[in-house]
Amino acid sequence: MVHTGGVSVTEQALRLAPSERLDLIGALWDSLVDEGADLPISDEQRTELRRRLLDHRANPDAVMSWDEAKRRLTRR
Repeated sequence: MVHTGGVSVTEQALRLAPSERLDLIGALWDSLVDEGADLPISDEQRTELRRRLLDHRANPDAVMSWDEAKRRLTRR
């Protein structure tokens, strides 16, 4: 674990506001993708991804925009 000034990076991150922690998560995730990191997935995740891909191929018009999805979620 990396320490700066006696406090771990994790401890510093946990002191951030929730929105800042979400931004940090996104930045860390993007850095893994940008580096081409081999991100492991479980067999269950792989099965679900295949199921969703097959469903999409069978029903390519059954989609909604991200804006519509957000509207529906915020109404709940």
